[in-house]
Amino acid sequence: MSSLNNLIANRLRELADKFDAGTSEATEQQCLDILHIVGHERMSKEQACRYLNMPINTFNQYVSRGIIPKGRKEVGYKELTYYKDELDIIKYKRKFVLTN
Repeated sequence: MSSLNNLIANRLRELADKFDAGTSEATEQQCLDILHIVGHERMSKEQACRYLNMPINTFNQYVSRGIIPKGRKEVGYKELTYYKDELDIIKYKRKFVLTN
């Protein structure tokens, strides 16, 4: 592992320790930025449904209602693409918004 990789790994461990201990001073926007950086992973619609633990019909309804963003077309892929970090934000908001 390169020294830069080690530095990143150590900083992420320090940050995780602060979150676990409840001593993190990160704002909500900083947390969202961190999620985007560490969780930007491509998923198919099927994978996204499994990740969100919902049937495809519900997923499609949420997309049509604008709760879940429309998938993106990407060169080299036939299916639409969704990103894990965006779905994490949906999961976070879903606990507060979709249950009401």
